[in-house]
Amino acid sequence: MLDAARELLLEDGSWSATMEAIAQASGAPTGSLYHRFGSRDQLLARLWVRAVERSQASFIAALQNEDARQAALASALSILDFCDEYPGDAQLLVAFRREDLIRSVPEGPVADQLAALNDPVSRAIGDLARRLYGRKSRAAIERTLLATFDLPYGAVRRHLIAGDPLPTGLRPALARAVGAVLET
Repeated sequence: MLDAARELLLEDGSWSATMEAIAQASGAPTGSLYHRFGSRDQLLARLWVRAVERSQASFIAALQNEDARQAALASALSILDFCDEYPGDAQLLVAFRREDLIRSVPEGPVADQLAALNDPVSRAIGDLARRLYGRKSRAAIERTLLATFDLPYGAVRRHLIAGDPLPTGLRPALARAVGAVLET
């Protein structure tokens, strides 16, 4: 059901993913969608959460490397791996803002999940900044984010939006760019 919703969103935009259209695309009865998710907003929120959690899982795992520079490099490259493993989720995350998909999920478990969704990555980035630069200052966090998040997502964004495969030379080029940012 979530995959069908994602495909509708990517093909035709956020308003195309009605409960009826998702039911038709997934082969599930409309009533089952409402029973499982409650509303379109809840379904889209769960879709967003799933995509973010998938992207964060390998990113955070890569940060476990004891060598801080290798952890930074591995986390940046994990974004390319995520794009290869879950291209639809990667496209979703670069094509839509959370606010584009989630209009009203004011309370409940999904709202709580959304509110805390980036907390594990924020903590991991802060820890990596401290490991890399000896402190968790704003400047250290910004440099760490540039190397591990901004560069990789910037490198893949236009390819994902266009639905094009990632260029073959992207991995070594990104590794060099990450290294340069970490050195400055």
